[in-house]
Amino acid sequence: MKRFLKKPFLVLVFVLFGMQILQAQFFKKYFYYEGEVGGITSFFVKDTENNTHVFSIGGLSFRGGLGIHNDEGSLFIGIHSGIEGNFRHDTGILPVYLNSKVALGIDAKSKLILSFGYGKSFQIGPENYHGFLRKYTLGFANVTDKENIETYFIEINNHGFNFPDGVSATTLNIGFTYTFL
Repeated sequence: MKRFLKKPFLVLVFVLFGMQILQAQFFKKYFYYEGEVGGITSFFVKDTENNTHVFSIGGLSFRGGLGIHNDEGSLFIGIHSGIEGNFRHDTGILPVYLNSKVALGIDAKSKLILSFGYGKSFQIGPENYHGFLRKYTLGFANVTDKENIETYFIEINNHGFNFPDGVSATTLNIGFTYTFL
């Protein structure tokens, strides 16, 4: 095959193979997808009048992902992405990461969620900063009547780079995730 045909051919084979795997019975039973919305928080921020605010919203975060889980719905692994709009630094961040999650049962309808994500983070803007994302999440989840999971969480994201003003791109997010099983 000529060199310029190799890449499209490999992409086509990968897509067709991936579609066949997704149609397999295993993935239909153990497949999940989820969406989340969060607020990026800021602590001890000085405003334009030099007044210090103990707590303020510093941005918004919208993410989603898909992956697989076990029979009990206690172990999850998936690929996630989204966008964070950081108002304090007038920038956006695009994270792309693998996410692993453990759901520890508290009782029949409640779970404690521990999650870790690792991947890449890209700043959206003229500077084009990027780094390795590390995300740590602690959440409290309720199992719905349809056996889906709704989670209230707090998380720390280290994006692995500094904003243009020299501040580390580390955020604290508080939000809500809904997982469709």
